[in-house]
Amino acid sequence: MAASDTSSPSREQAYNDYKKYVTDYEANVARGWDSTQTDWDQRMTTDSAEYNKRRMSVMEFESTLDEDRKAEYAELQSRYSTAWSTREGQYNTWKQNNQSSGMMASGIDMSTYDEKKIPSYTATDIRKAYEDFVAHVEMHKSGFSNKDWNTVEKYWNQLDDRKNAIQSQLTDKDKWEIAKAKTKYIAMKNANKAGNTASKVGSDVKEVGKDVSNSKVGETTKEVGKDVASGAKKAGKAVGNTAKKAANKVEKAVEDDNK
Repeated sequence: MAASDTSSPSREQAYNDYKKYVTDYEANVARGWDSTQTDWDQRMTTDSAEYNKRRMSVMEFESTLDEDRKAEYAELQSRYSTAWSTREGQYNTWKQNNQSSGMMASGIDMSTYDEKKIPSYTATDIRKAYEDFVAHVEMHKSGFSNKDWNTVEKYWNQLDDRKNAIQSQLTDKDKWEIAKAKTKYIAMKNANKAGNTASKVGSDVKEVGKDVSNSKVGETTKEVGKDVASGAKKAGKAVGNTAKKAANKVEKAVEDDNK
């Protein structure tokens, strides 16, 4: 492999940390599901957050990678996506088994999402609030009833109101990441309303990725938009007219949010 242009120790360290995390995560998933553990809800949330943290560290300079490193980086992202899908399958099987045995309460667990905390969110932490909540919804959406979605939507609307109140204090990067979290959430919600399976959400996100990649938040966001579109292409097939209407709603939501 040609010498990488990530010559700065901090940049090289970020890339190596990302590479090691993906490799270790693959090995962990390959070992199978540890049925002796009972805290897998939190573990899945933590795993997602840990990956995103390392991914964002690399994202700061990914446009400067040389061709060899870009190819390796793309492969690592694909490998992680495959490993995460496998882990989700293991998790869903575990969840169903625990639900049927009475070890897990039915319905959505909102215990970690206290609406009373929302007014205290600032420009420095509201982005993480969005990302954590969307990860929580994505993890549990397959078991949501209509009542659960109503509970989720109530919290979401209050979070959105708080974001709007401090919009002028947010950085472009935070606005972009929040917009990305919103498109993902809206796609999941609309897919549920349209009666689509979770696997078809990828088509909605693909269209959103194309739209957001043309935003004015900077070159970094364009790269992320391409990444979202690429990941979505692998996520699912094209859907019918109902899902297309849902995608249009998602795109409009992103445009309105970035105004």
